[in-house]
Amino acid sequence: MSQEPIKRFVEHGVEQSPCSPMEPPEARSSSVEQVPEESLVAPLRAFLAEHREYEKVLNVFEQSLLALKQNEWRFNPEISAGLKRFFQFQDESVLAHHRKEEKCLFPFLREKFLATGEHSPSGKPVTPVEVMEDDHLKVGQSTCLVFNLLGLAPRLEDAKSRQVLLEHAFHLGQEIVETMRLHIFKENTVIFPLAQQLISADEWRVIARMIEEI
Repeated sequence: MSQEPIKRFVEHGVEQSPCSPMEPPEARSSSVEQVPEESLVAPLRAFLAEHREYEKVLNVFEQSLLALKQNEWRFNPEISAGLKRFFQFQDESVLAHHRKEEKCLFPFLREKFLATGEHSPSGKPVTPVEVMEDDHLKVGQSTCLVFNLLGLAPRLEDAKSRQVLLEHAFHLGQEIVETMRLHIFKENTVIFPLAQQLISADEWRVIARMIEEI
């Protein structure tokens, strides 16, 4: 198998994208053969549907952050509602989505990558799965930090201190949006097509049962 997917993830997976956060990730290319969504197994189709819902929430989150900056760091009901929607969705849906990937899909896929040589060439083997899991961890940590900063800032009496915290939350929030857009793009165009190709029908039945139990 070509080493292009592993080069994509291990060598460049955590590299900052030169694209603007406003540029659609579809503009970035993938060398992995794509599979029509209707031809994917049921668990992958479900993951894609969850990605689409997350992208909608990310768009609202980004718009709310931009509105907060444009409003000179003053909250209003619309901004607060957009931010609240993101944090609720993160807690109620995204964590469950990541858990299903990490507990049900990724262990099977990691074994396939190790068996086919899709891992780093030296040292402890690193597969695309580890890169995806690292994204989950980093974004989870950043989300907690942004939540705390946005909650703390309005309580500060000093206007300059409030602005410093809100500016930091704004930049971290932008990083979350860009990281997760690229993360979703990688999973949709590389991870999931490879999973469809490498994992057997019997293994997919096991994965489906595991997902149902979460």
